[in-house]
Amino acid sequence: MVQLTAPHWVYLAGIVVVLMTMAFRKETPLICIVAAFVLALVVTGSLIAAVQAVFNAVLVAFHELLSIVAIISIIVALARMLEETGMADMMFKPVRRIIKTPSVAFWVMGVVIMIVAWLIWPSPAIALVGALLLPAAIQAGLPPICAGMAISMFGYGVALTTDFVIQGAPSISAKAAGIDVSAVMAASIPLVLAWAVVALPLTYLSIRRDIRALNGRPVEWEPFTCTPEQQCELDRWSAAAPGFKRVMVWVIGLLFLLDIAAMLIYKVRGGDATALLGGTVGLIMVIVALGVYGKEGLEKLTTHGRNGFRFGVRIFTPVFFIAAFFFMGASSTAASIFGEGAPGLLFDLGRAFSDIVPFSRVTAAVTQAVVGGITGLDGSGFSGLPLTGSLAQVLGGPTGLDMPTLTALGQFFCIAVGGGCIVPWAVIPAAGITGTDPVELAGRNLLPTAAGLLAVLIVAIFLL
Repeated sequence: MVQLTAPHWVYLAGIVVVLMTMAFRKETPLICIVAAFVLALVVTGSLIAAVQAVFNAVLVAFHELLSIVAIISIIVALARMLEETGMADMMFKPVRRIIKTPSVAFWVMGVVIMIVAWLIWPSPAIALVGALLLPAAIQAGLPPICAGMAISMFGYGVALTTDFVIQGAPSISAKAAGIDVSAVMAASIPLVLAWAVVALPLTYLSIRRDIRALNGRPVEWEPFTCTPEQQCELDRWSAAAPGFKRVMVWVIGLLFLLDIAAMLIYKVRGGDATALLGGTVGLIMVIVALGVYGKEGLEKLTTHGRNGFRFGVRIFTPVFFIAAFFFMGASSTAASIFGEGAPGLLFDLGRAFSDIVPFSRVTAAVTQAVVGGITGLDGSGFSGLPLTGSLAQVLGGPTGLDMPTLTALGQFFCIAVGGGCIVPWAVIPAAGITGTDPVELAGRNLLPTAAGLLAVLIVAIFLL
């Protein structure tokens, strides 16, 4: 029987307060910093050591997540470079030719968004694919709200919930759960298949009503425009080095395919996979900068790199503070914060809960799903991953349930709810690119998302 001490109760209280804060749709970093300080004060009994522990926890979180921030930032930088040079438009031109009907537009746009989102993350994927394919989809008769649903359900509901290529989400979840990232990704496969079988057809049935309501009338949609200065810059570089860009488009596709093949054949996973993809992106940026921008390439690469890292740091800054608190209780990171002999608060809580509550696979799965959904209410999708990963350790470790499945389940609910499917302040990228109301878009996504999440939960229960 595990004896719970003051640090255990303080840590548990901190988790509850963070969950309540997220449920009220408020930002949690301030709560996490205060909770981290109080916990450190109770653990160390020293004011100075407690202050130091808060900073150490942030450093540990930064160290654990830095590679994820870096790869996302550098990929966003490449995406913006390809967009400015017109190479992104060249890549998607063949796809636009097959968009002839609203139904084809929905599925093509969704699948392309999904593939590109796996490779470069949903936000830049939406900017690239949405801007390039949306006019063709609208012209084919697909209403903007339906295009927004395709972007949400494929780009976030399928691609970001699994994040198979960049491995940002599973890396955060795996670190918090203390398991290998490949195990989390493998456990995600049956869950995302359950989602796809249920949520995507329901979404398509929903958009069929909109298409029938139009009765052949053209879709009203006002395309987005750049400022004259931005358009001038885009026109300038879109016309530059056409021969080089035609060749480079194929080279870029080949390099990414080789990366994916290497990951599969040589079982390159986790940090090694991130390094392979990041190095490839860096080399592509250098080649594009020299081949298209010429003597301005030095400045252009720096500009795009700076913008990419600004995006990455802005997205992940809250995650550092949130992860800092939860890493204080994880056995794998507590020693780096408090020193040798630091208590594994999460594992102890799991043991204590298993002694008190007769956990079953159903209660464990429902608990993980509810917590993941609540943490998703903050609209980021990623901020709850340290918590759900840690909770998988709590629920799965002492009870013998399958921890990778529990981890993947929490990750799926975090991101599907908060990453861009049913929270209005999270669907803004999809709503923005399609010119639709985010509240309306979130409402339209609610039923298929809820049905898909229920299917994911049922499959997870059987796999536990």
